[in-house]
Amino acid sequence: MNNKLSRSPRIVSSLEKYDIRTFMDVIFHLPSSYLDLSYTNEYELNTNMKVTILGRVISQPTFFRGPKVTVVRFQIESAKKIIYKVIAFNQPYLLKHVEVGKLYTVHGTINLSKYEITLSKFVTGELTDTAKFVPIYRLPKQLKNHEFISLVRRSFPKVTIPNLIPSELVDKNRLLSTYNALYRVHNARNYEDVALGLRTLKYEEALSFFTKSLLIRNENSALRNATKTMIDLKAANAFIKSLPFKLTAEQIAAVREIGLDMNKETLMYRLLQGDVGSGKTVVAFSALYINYLRKAQGAFLAPTDALARQHYQGMLELFAPFNLNIRLLVGNLKETEKKAIKKDLEVGLVDIVVGTHALFSADVIYENLELVVIDEQHKFGVNQRNKLLNKGEKADLLLLSATPIPQTLANTIYGDLDITTITTFPFAKRDVLTVIVKTEKEVFPKIDEALRNGEQVYVIAPKISYGERVNVEQLEKIYFKKYPERVTSLHGQLSDEEKLVSLQSFQTGEKQILIATSVVEVGIDVKNASLMVVYEPMSFGLSSLHQLRGRIGRGGQSALFILVNEEDEEKLSALVTESDGFKIAEIDLSLRGPGELSGVKQSGLPPFQYVNIIKDLNLVKAARSDALYLLANESNLEVKKYIDILANEIKEAVTING
Repeated sequence: MNNKLSRSPRIVSSLEKYDIRTFMDVIFHLPSSYLDLSYTNEYELNTNMKVTILGRVISQPTFFRGPKVTVVRFQIESAKKIIYKVIAFNQPYLLKHVEVGKLYTVHGTINLSKYEITLSKFVTGELTDTAKFVPIYRLPKQLKNHEFISLVRRSFPKVTIPNLIPSELVDKNRLLSTYNALYRVHNARNYEDVALGLRTLKYEEALSFFTKSLLIRNENSALRNATKTMIDLKAANAFIKSLPFKLTAEQIAAVREIGLDMNKETLMYRLLQGDVGSGKTVVAFSALYINYLRKAQGAFLAPTDALARQHYQGMLELFAPFNLNIRLLVGNLKETEKKAIKKDLEVGLVDIVVGTHALFSADVIYENLELVVIDEQHKFGVNQRNKLLNKGEKADLLLLSATPIPQTLANTIYGDLDITTITTFPFAKRDVLTVIVKTEKEVFPKIDEALRNGEQVYVIAPKISYGERVNVEQLEKIYFKKYPERVTSLHGQLSDEEKLVSLQSFQTGEKQILIATSVVEVGIDVKNASLMVVYEPMSFGLSSLHQLRGRIGRGGQSALFILVNEEDEEKLSALVTESDGFKIAEIDLSLRGPGELSGVKQSGLPPFQYVNIIKDLNLVKAARSDALYLLANESNLEVKKYIDILANEIKEAVTING
């Protein structure tokens, strides 16, 4: 049996860009949409609707070539004796294929006043039933959709996919086998087929997620830290009152809730969520101070070096009046500095350490770590918590998320966490205007104005360097030429030292324009930044765009958020009219379709591949209920086997990521 995906190096290398390397990978790469070519009822036409018409050509095609466009025109007559004009832009090959008297299928958008169809798909003859519903895949530019369809058909006979869900739940929920569900989604004849196949995949995914979450929660509930020192929360109140600013009622309530959690014998496992600018960071810093009151060490994990440094500076300023030893542990420190910090951590001389994942590496030993704060929580929080447990000491865990979702939904999704939500703002909301423009030319006058005013500008691209998309490398050439000596860039391929130099030059105002990927989405605080330009915004989820928007206007000045998007996209209009992060997150989730992974990864939400949390809420609730049932019936052999598989997956995730 030939186990190679393809004999074509072009196809193999292009698929690797999407991490598709095996036949199983192919099958689990689902269509992102479908092209419905079912023939249209000609008595139910509406203008601007998509139509598929079978007709015979009744006129010789005409051809026009302009400086930037070619146009082919011809007429067809349907079986209903209705005559349609067909216009095809930039498809000159049709001149050789269109013959008077022959039958063709045309698909496109109809202008009913002219009975004119703007052609998007053209097929000789009548479509077969299997050709009337075409899966469309998100693919590299080098790979054609029909090539991947062919590869999908070759892949199914080469794989075996076991059914893991206990048969009792399969029968109860009327599920397909996993193999048949995948087959139906790839080979659907209509949207009913798609829904039927996806329903099984969604349920499997939700059941796995909630069962894992409950396993983690049960394990956490069983943990005790009998060596905990009780905290005098009156001293915590004194700290709150000493701050140079007044906390909101919700911030105070959050600090109190966390303090009470930390005084319990069971370990805290809490998510603190709130919109951009709602003041989560000062609540987290207060938790670290409360932990200091019990003479214990605290660790603050940030997703990037830049954000770790920013939090470090913030702590130095906030805790200046107090006797705390705060240290920074990030990748680009000198080895002598790292060794000194690690030694001080081990003997208990450090009260709070701020850093990236280096905080949990094998050679970092804590004398008495009792609180960990993780900024922008990932997946279940599984990997980070287990890394701490593997160090031999049990610690309270506080996870922060700037992608807020409604409390009832959060309670459903985050089954393994206690949740605190902040909905109010310490100060008035920032004055940020969001606009959508079609061309880059509309952007530069706004940049020039910001620079004249001495303000700073973010320019965001979806990729560092990737052929079919606008990327940082392309923008560097344009902006460095147009604004010499004023531009710097920041992205993941730079060394730690290069990132630090670039970010510092922007934070100090030495450089006025920062070209970056979404690496600036979380936590970068430059008060003087009043303008952000985002290229190809459809590459980001709405919640990610909202996070990016939160980087400007932080000094109280009016700010402008520009999205450069050639096509009219209804999705983006939500950002123009809405500034509430809770509502944007809900809209973002409701818009997602199968296979839309990028936005989810960026959002900090559970990494569902198939489930739409808003649209599939009833299914999600059912899966959560079934997960509770499974954990209450572990004596059943089928149930135990399923739970053991998921427990091993959790352990493997910790091993791989730890």
